[in-house]
Amino acid sequence: MKKPVFYIMVLLLWGLLNTSFAEMQHIGIIKGTNGIVSVRRDGKIIPAFPNMKVYLNDILLTGSNGIAGILLEDNTLLSMGSMSRLALDKFDFSPAQNKYALQLRMEQGTFVYLSGLLGKLAPHAVQINTPSGTISMLKETNFMARVPINE
Repeated sequence: MKKPVFYIMVLLLWGLLNTSFAEMQHIGIIKGTNGIVSVRRDGKIIPAFPNMKVYLNDILLTGSNGIAGILLEDNTLLSMGSMSRLALDKFDFSPAQNKYALQLRMEQGTFVYLSGLLGKLAPHAVQINTPSGTISMLKETNFMARVPINE
């Protein structure tokens, strides 16, 4: 009698864990860091380090001496200078299903953006939001941006 209950509990727990892992979509890695770099994930701030996976809805933060490089799954490269904040709001790179989306929010700081395959295959699906406006249609685009710190 105890075995069926145990197996049912294990299956329920596995189903719950499997669902929570599916919700966390890995979209890239942190290629490098220097100084203070953190990730805000699920309301918690954790230290960032090279080769750490980044997930959809992560917010990347750099301190007064921090810099970071992020490589997304489509080979888009993002660099962040000191006192920067970048939100990874939307990402879908599924060429087999013809599904593409990249939405970033540059909230403050300095950034370099080097377009990856999303910019080549679906520039209409790339959108970068800043407090001043939106940058879109980034076909094979590279740019630098500085977003002032809100005081």
